[in-house]
Amino acid sequence: MGRIVDYNLTEELAHGTYVSCLARELARELGKSEEEQYKLTLAGLVHDIGKLKLANYIYGEKKIESPLVIEEMKYVRMHSMLSYGILREKGFDEYILTAVRHHHENYDGSGYPDNLEGKAIPESSRILRVCDVYAALTSDRPYRKRFSDDEAMSLMIDEINHFDMQIFLAFERVVHRIGTDYKVTFPDSDDTLLAELENDLKKEIKDGND
Repeated sequence: MGRIVDYNLTEELAHGTYVSCLARELARELGKSEEEQYKLTLAGLVHDIGKLKLANYIYGEKKIESPLVIEEMKYVRMHSMLSYGILREKGFDEYILTAVRHHHENYDGSGYPDNLEGKAIPESSRILRVCDVYAALTSDRPYRKRFSDDEAMSLMIDEINHFDMQIFLAFERVVHRIGTDYKVTFPDSDDTLLAELENDLKKEIKDGND
């Protein structure tokens, strides 16, 4: 059981790092302050931490019919609220909590958990939404190989009603300008907070599966 838990942690932390770096660059492209860039970087890293509580349910999909649909259906829809609750208990900033809670809201109102629409969705969440979908599509998954950058952008354009158009256009500029090689670092205080969060969740998942 320990091997499965480690595998899930590795996959989710890798995805979080990818989203984190994309969010930082997109925030920079949108002219956000250094503070907001940093908060989005941290929010991207931990946005899916609630999935680790669902580790028994999120792997093993063998078939794919629609790439964007499977990215939505793959995980139990409560995970954004689980992430929000975990991070709130750990004392994360309200900006980060809000960004994480609503990162699966769609611009056309078809998302979750609160079916927010348009500008009612926090801008931070609209930023994470674009980065999260792109990162998922351009990464290998247990049920499929990664899509190329061009394929991923094409798939997202097909579902453009899910995204804030201005944010999506800024994201296109980011992808064309900088590619996908990233490195992100955090202050020691946040490194400690993140390490504690990872260790607590790892123990919780292991205890729940014993």
